[in-house]
Amino acid sequence: MDIAALVQKMAVLFFSILVGFVAAKIGIIKNESNRFLSKLLVNITSPFLILSSVFKGEHLLSNSEVLMLTALGICCYLCMIALSFFIPKMLHIPAEKSGLYRFMFIFSNIGFIGYPIVSSLFGTGAIFYVSLFVLMFQIFCWSYGVSLISGEQRFRFQWKVFRQPCLIAALAAYVFYLSGLRVPGIVYEMTSYIGDLTSPLAMLVIGCALAQTDVRTVFGNWRIYALCALKMVIIPLLAYLVLRRIISNQLMLGVTMVILCMPIATNTTTICYEYGADTTLSAAGIFISTLLSFFSIPLIMRLLFG
Repeated sequence: MDIAALVQKMAVLFFSILVGFVAAKIGIIKNESNRFLSKLLVNITSPFLILSSVFKGEHLLSNSEVLMLTALGICCYLCMIALSFFIPKMLHIPAEKSGLYRFMFIFSNIGFIGYPIVSSLFGTGAIFYVSLFVLMFQIFCWSYGVSLISGEQRFRFQWKVFRQPCLIAALAAYVFYLSGLRVPGIVYEMTSYIGDLTSPLAMLVIGCALAQTDVRTVFGNWRIYALCALKMVIIPLLAYLVLRRIISNQLMLGVTMVILCMPIATNTTTICYEYGADTTLSAAGIFISTLLSFFSIPLIMRLLFG
């Protein structure tokens, strides 16, 4: 694993976020524009990135390993959901905010930050394997995750999740990968041309979103730091001790560990707006976890994979 390449990529990502942050502060990117860019990412560039990763034709894992990685992704989310029940008591969280804290513990910024980091470590062919976790993210986030933030006592699965473009693209890529279907080279060129916009646009969106946060009130919440330590350091280290005994393939293990180290999902605030939850708290969680991830991810990858 090329840790030097990871550090360089993290520096590039941090710079891109800083550009978005400054652009928003001086009024170049308005809040409405950022929402438009976010929709562009979710509905167009990210789906094309997922498709281009499989259209490239690189099969770094066998079909059985892909199925195993899919099962691993499901297990990861189920384990995070189970562990999240302990978060409110551990951090002495008021009952009205427990759902939001559990959401922030479970769901991570896989799509925006996971893709460029995995690509820098394992090559563009490994982006498809991130999409397997994105697939699980979409299903769990827009069903169980929404029930946490909305405060519903009864969990209801929302079938409309299958209309999400990223989920549709991930399912299509899944079929292409397992079936071995190939597409003409021009199709890969077209999809990758659009898909390659995902990473820089995503960083600008994150930077602009962070600029909407009142930085003066962000850094005083000790529970956010404790949550980040649990989510981005302790859980990945404990997971590694277990997974290294189960997974012999270093690519599968590496991709999984990168996913587990990701900061809080950026769509947390969007869902909070929609369901009347605490947007200030969610913005603070995103801001602090994203900032800390630029140090924690390289350190953990260095510690685990040298």
